[in-house]
Amino acid sequence: MSKEKRLKFSTEVEVVDVYNVLTKNYIEIITDYFELQRIWLNNAYITFKDLDKYFILMSLVSKTFDSYTEYFIKYNFDQFYNVDQYEIKKFNIVHIAKDLSISKETARRKILELEKIGIIKKNKKAVIINRKAYNLQKPNTSIHMISKFLANLSKLLQKNNIIHQQISNLDMELLIKNNYTHCWNYFLKFQIEMLTTFKQKFFKDYETVQIWAMIVYNQNLSLTKKIKTSNKYPEKVKDNYLSELLSLTETLGLNAMTISDLTGIPRPTVIRKLNFLIKNRFVDKNINGLYVVSNSSKVKEVDKFRLENVSKISEMSCKLFNSARIYKE
Repeated sequence: MSKEKRLKFSTEVEVVDVYNVLTKNYIEIITDYFELQRIWLNNAYITFKDLDKYFILMSLVSKTFDSYTEYFIKYNFDQFYNVDQYEIKKFNIVHIAKDLSISKETARRKILELEKIGIIKKNKKAVIINRKAYNLQKPNTSIHMISKFLANLSKLLQKNNIIHQQISNLDMELLIKNNYTHCWNYFLKFQIEMLTTFKQKFFKDYETVQIWAMIVYNQNLSLTKKIKTSNKYPEKVKDNYLSELLSLTETLGLNAMTISDLTGIPRPTVIRKLNFLIKNRFVDKNINGLYVVSNSSKVKEVDKFRLENVSKISEMSCKLFNSARIYKE
């Protein structure tokens, strides 16, 4: 009988290997990551028109996934979303407020709002999430985008002899969906911690983070195009990424209406958040009246956090690669 090629399990990927490949090929891979963040935040806002409520709900879901893992329970994507109601782990408002860097009063009010619209139901014995009460979107697009990011990263890992076989978009999507409550929890924990830290350190609320990220994303697309047309990917672009990004501020940017259209955030709210960003020197208006990343000490502080976040991206990616553990025999 001929020896067939088949998928095997291996736990060979280490965070340091992923980090080294990611930093060496930063500009080649990071746009996929930015696109993932843009889609996840935009879908989150469109769903609730309130990112605090969305993050509270995702925090509760993540804690519930933790409990599933603790008791060796695993649901795939279809199993999880075929249930209209499911029990979540009982929560502590103080802990939620601390985890999401919001006041106890805000956490309590948002949870009451979730109860009022029927998403959360509480009784003496259990706390229930009622998905049918609201249009809680399945994260199909986000799963596709993170799979694309990881597939492209796996190509670079294979090129550097860290894994034996590239993991395709489809294989990664199937992995995540077949092990949904386990794998998606890696992503949720990463998102909650990373975006909450961004908010806490710099931007005060999640909507301002979203607007800032959209402005950065827009300039990153132009930077990526510029570097690709130069036919090379400088290895040090991770370290001088900000200066490269700032070199484009006079030639591009976004207006408030476009930001509103792209994020779903109402234009008056966008303008208010942009005024905060301008006042605190996170963005400027260029000669064309468009909003661009500011060349300021505040932005340099954000950039330091970006560099730290590369390690977090590597850790999250490594966990998913090690969950896949795929290579050719």
